[in-house]
Amino acid sequence: MVIAMLRFAGLLMMTAIPASASAQDIADKLELCMSCHGEKGIPSTQGVPLIAGRPAEDLAHQLQLFRDGGRNNPQMVMAKRLTDQEIEKLASYFATQSRVRP
Repeated sequence: MVIAMLRFAGLLMMTAIPASASAQDIADKLELCMSCHGEKGIPSTQGVPLIAGRPAEDLAHQLQLFRDGGRNNPQMVMAKRLTDQEIEKLASYFATQSRVRP
């Protein structure tokens, strides 16, 4: 997980981080996503969606739906507190990951 966090930190350095979404806040939210969806978006638990390699626009849209109440899932309650910028960063990270299981 440390390697994934370092890669994500590099991705953040390449893009502007709004003052309201610090790198640590994003890293904490990324770690929360990884707790179910796996380090690179490849879950080890059956029934948890594979999000690695999905288009960033699709991932962002789904997170927005969870945040705004268009989709409901008790495990996705954390999306309700995401900003648009945080959604973009998280979606970008998982979109860049390979869908191939190790």
